[in-house]
Amino acid sequence: MAAATFNFQLSTFNFIYLWLYRLLLPRRYARYLQRAGGNVDKCHEALLHGTYYEEYDSYDFAHKSPAERRTYVTDAYRNRLCRRINDAKQQAVVMDKYRTAMLYSDYYRRKFMLCESDEQCGDFVRFGMDEGCLVVKPIDDCAGRGVQLLHADDEQGWRSHFQQIMEQGRRYIVEQRIIQHSSMARWNESSVNTVRINTLNRNGCISVLTANIRCGCQGAFCDNCAQGGFCANIDPATGIIITPATSKGPEKYDRHPNSGITFLGEQMPCWQELLKAAYDCARRLPKLVYVSWDFALTADGWTLVEANKGELIADQRNLGRGLKDMFRGKS
Repeated sequence: MAAATFNFQLSTFNFIYLWLYRLLLPRRYARYLQRAGGNVDKCHEALLHGTYYEEYDSYDFAHKSPAERRTYVTDAYRNRLCRRINDAKQQAVVMDKYRTAMLYSDYYRRKFMLCESDEQCGDFVRFGMDEGCLVVKPIDDCAGRGVQLLHADDEQGWRSHFQQIMEQGRRYIVEQRIIQHSSMARWNESSVNTVRINTLNRNGCISVLTANIRCGCQGAFCDNCAQGGFCANIDPATGIIITPATSKGPEKYDRHPNSGITFLGEQMPCWQELLKAAYDCARRLPKLVYVSWDFALTADGWTLVEANKGELIADQRNLGRGLKDMFRGKS
């Protein structure tokens, strides 16, 4: 039987707010409604609570009550939470991929450089000639946006690559490509498959909120769900995958649709070593209460890929419930 779609009665305050919004800002309201595909409930959820349309679909809000919806850590709530509990200066470190690499160079375990001016062309060309392949990322973006895997056979090819990225007017971190361990590559060989650990650090007492495995789709380099990848939740205590995977929407995948490797019940390798690495990283920024750490497994052990503001989108989608309660009494 299909889940019922809720038809909610608005509170008096919300009804008046939306009535005034439509009366005073009719064109803006019309734009919101249009972007919501004419879905009035989705439009009102965005106007009243700042819920992104993608979140509404991803969390299947059409079939959840108002009380259930308010248990979710939406992006709007996450941003408010991070402003309240995270030190702004320390959060700026993990929001800058180059500064993260500098602070955690022992866990980064690969060569990297910053590209921000034409004077660095020579260093970039030499780096490319030595490696034959480089990964280039905007230092301040997320969800796999702007990530490039570059190849060239000669100096002119690398100079051309450098000119193209400099024309974007952004700062980039350029690094060696991670060669992942076969135990992680088996889900999808073309992407660097990672484990995301969400940590909470309260007065030096560090705990793992959630963990998940992320792997790309066939032929893709990035593992992020926003780029078509898949994500499944891991039990932080054991390192065992405890949910089927999801991608951008609520659909469930018991196996990777390309490789056929199962998700549910699989044991993550070297789990205790990964937890230790996450705890060590969290301790270096003691005023950063809530943060996400992305690690890839190589022959040398767990390697830090990057860090971000805490992120629970995939976890909540996989579990089918909100995780706001995890912060009660801790924020």
